[in-house]
Amino acid sequence: MDALPLETLQRIFTLACTDDGHTGNALSLVSKSVRAASRTARFHTVSLIANPRRLETFLALYERECSLEAEGGSDKPHIRHLYATFPRIDGTRQRPRLSYYTTSLSPPPRGREGQHGRNRRSSDSVDSDSEPDALPDEQRDLFELELEYEAEMILEKSAGSRGRRPRKDAVLSDPSYHAAARRLFELVAPDLWTLVLQSGFRYGGPLGIPLFAAPFPALRSLTIAELTSPSSLFADGASGAVQDANQGSLLPALTHLHLLPYDHDFQLEMWAARAPRVTHLRISGQTGGLDQLARAVGVARPPIPRGRHPSPIVNVWRAVTDQLLPPAPPPPPPPPLFPQLQCLLVQPGPPPPAVGICGTPLVEYDQALQELDRFVEMCRTAGSRVIALPPRKQENGRVHLEEVRKEWLEVASETGAGAWAQCA
Repeated sequence: MDALPLETLQRIFTLACTDDGHTGNALSLVSKSVRAASRTARFHTVSLIANPRRLETFLALYERECSLEAEGGSDKPHIRHLYATFPRIDGTRQRPRLSYYTTSLSPPPRGREGQHGRNRRSSDSVDSDSEPDALPDEQRDLFELELEYEAEMILEKSAGSRGRRPRKDAVLSDPSYHAAARRLFELVAPDLWTLVLQSGFRYGGPLGIPLFAAPFPALRSLTIAELTSPSSLFADGASGAVQDANQGSLLPALTHLHLLPYDHDFQLEMWAARAPRVTHLRISGQTGGLDQLARAVGVARPPIPRGRHPSPIVNVWRAVTDQLLPPAPPPPPPPPLFPQLQCLLVQPGPPPPAVGICGTPLVEYDQALQELDRFVEMCRTAGSRVIALPPRKQENGRVHLEEVRKEWLEVASETGAGAWAQCA
């Protein structure tokens, strides 16, 4: 090690620190010389569980390392790839996100270990059909950190009161917690290349923190997972207007946008206003919303032919109304929301269970998939590249979020295309 130039060592450490922070932490514990040599590389790829304690600890560490640059001691450590998971607020708890036609309102199954113990298992790989209890320990622990945080809240005393325990949602809504989150993103904004924002550990919810208060000039890839009201990430709310005409967009270099929407409103107009140079767009986990996708690529959807309904009465009524009402002329194609879009990936949600004698939800789900196939063909005819991915096999938030993490690590380590492999 002593024979290698510092620049060579830093390059080696940078290539090694692409595993969400574990290698960087290990390098800091080897020796003082290794800690100093790897200082600028240890923060290259970071996965952060942003509960109050962890966020405060990491922010203090990163601010201390950045302060050395201001003092002229060494270069600033750059965070290039960040996966930030924020706990959802109990006071605004959301029902598990359902697929387009799912009728079940039950939350995802929790592990048999409950909140007070763990039935630990190990596994070499995780299939998309795996049950939550079959997840490897490192994946199970990620989602059980929410339970750990709930235990932390029992140990903390609320300020100015005796013996009273603070509510979790009150702590997450505290201005100091929001200020710490904004401060962290203010520090990393100039350097980030890829970013994943996840809300909740099992299923989504709101965040309500304007993390994008300043431009992210180098951010190329952004993933929003299970976040309700993503417009709250921006200081200007849902308006989408640029505050200063000379300022430009907040995400000027963003080319890859992956949305895992909590509901059926993708808010593509808002994203187009902030990231006008998107070339790759992916929507995962929702079945429907083709009108929004048509606006994204700039095509006009013709009237969708309706299939036969299980009820004969409905079929007769449709035949009568189709004969009495003249067909509407096709609308003109709208201007595309993303003028530079090269590839659109759409992954439908899982099929719903058959309900009732006729199984209407499953019939409507199949019709929605047929509409998606027609939409893909129509876009291909118009010269737009749209790819329909196989639907999810089940509504399991844990498994899907772990897939997002693996795809992010592929891009960070430059070992694969991640979520964009089908666009290659």
